[in-house]
Amino acid sequence: MEWLFRTDMGLVAPASHGNSPDAGQERVLTRRRWTRRRFLQWMGALAAGSGATAAYTRLVEPRWLDVERVTLQVPGLPERLAGTTLAQISDIHLSEYFSPERLLQTVQLVNRLAPRWVMLTGDYVGRDPEAARGLVEPLRHLDAPAFAVLGNHDLWTDASLVARSLAEGAVSLLRNQAIPLADGLWLAGLDDVWSGRPDLTQALANVPSAAVTLLMVHEPDFFSQVVRREAPVAVQFSGHSHGGQVRLPRLRRDGLGLELYAPILPRYGRHYPMGLQRVGERQVYTSRGIGVWPLPYRFNCRPEVSLFTLQPA
Repeated sequence: MEWLFRTDMGLVAPASHGNSPDAGQERVLTRRRWTRRRFLQWMGALAAGSGATAAYTRLVEPRWLDVERVTLQVPGLPERLAGTTLAQISDIHLSEYFSPERLLQTVQLVNRLAPRWVMLTGDYVGRDPEAARGLVEPLRHLDAPAFAVLGNHDLWTDASLVARSLAEGAVSLLRNQAIPLADGLWLAGLDDVWSGRPDLTQALANVPSAAVTLLMVHEPDFFSQVVRREAPVAVQFSGHSHGGQVRLPRLRRDGLGLELYAPILPRYGRHYPMGLQRVGERQVYTSRGIGVWPLPYRFNCRPEVSLFTLQPA
């Protein structure tokens, strides 16, 4: 995966192309191109200079799961759905770094949160498609109905195997489709933006005009298209960026203290890299994910399970 290296001196960005959410935007010129792997290897070497830091970034923070509780004010949400909860799990990346046993622990945590529905927003494997078989047993233990979309790693490995594993785990996969969750509330899911064929028009074709629509799409920067097209989407839920996976301190632009920033962000994950953001009445939430890839480091960027409470705006 090619990632972006950001500093105050510039931004490394891939050239836009046809299926990019940012196609047509001016490309920013920079001095050096970094890959995500190269940057994390550099961070690993730096951490190795301090045993405590190395242990923390490799052994502690990647396993220190956070629960992000977010209240979403949703225009048009029926009063009878006030207080409804949904959970999000993203970027599992089953691999040598994240086992099915850890996924089961995450599922057990989600069950304790007791959401009405669960959303899975892509990237279930790393490089080994056979790892997808490890989804089945943990996901079968989810108490709430679960819905999923695919991510770029799923298409790069074996999308059919991932889809079958989700189905065997009692998870409904949405690829340019929408389903009713409750009267007046629909959930749509898109195919992967990077390597698939996302079709928002097709996904929303059967949604009643008066319904509130929630959208799952792996890559958060698709939200730019949602806004540009004035699509009838209240909230988009995404993953993909891992929040940068490593966040470093830097001086704020106003000079008043420090802030954390992500030096590397993936293609289609740089405009909305983490957390909740709003444009007009539409909102996007980007999960930091629960796994790690391609290297097993996190710093100032804990893995997360997200719990959303819907309220009428």
